[in-house]
Amino acid sequence: MRALANVDGGVIKAEIEIAATVERVFQSLTSAAELAAWWGADGMYRTTDWTIDLRPGGKWSTVAVAPDGSRSTVGGEYLEVDPPRRLVHTWRPSWDDFAETTVRYDLEPTATGTRVLVTHTGFGDRAVAAAGTGEGWKRVLEWLGEFIEKG
Repeated sequence: MRALANVDGGVIKAEIEIAATVERVFQSLTSAAELAAWWGADGMYRTTDWTIDLRPGGKWSTVAVAPDGSRSTVGGEYLEVDPPRRLVHTWRPSWDDFAETTVRYDLEPTATGTRVLVTHTGFGDRAVAAAGTGEGWKRVLEWLGEFIEKG
């Protein structure tokens, strides 16, 4: 299992195929307990304190804690919630001066599971931020796939 991410014109497109149903993948993207379990890695950062109001207009947020104890935050608002096929929300991270971008997850059934397609837009001319975030999405999707496939 390997995630791919491309950045073109400030738009990130990342994808992974996971051996699980779209319903199972959607659950891992929308459950605070599951997000805290898989989003992050020892030695890099761990996420905690997830809050989720899963409805259009609802807010979400989390705290990322680095190995040295430093903390950063990210949050946003749900724009579209269409279980189990699509989830769209804004993304406002403290490490990028709370610049707002948009993340869209499309979940497509495949013969062996689910293809997760992430489209992250709104970077404009901030190519460095987009490139770093693209690398981040590769890691995040691999963490998601490992969590679900290992049960």
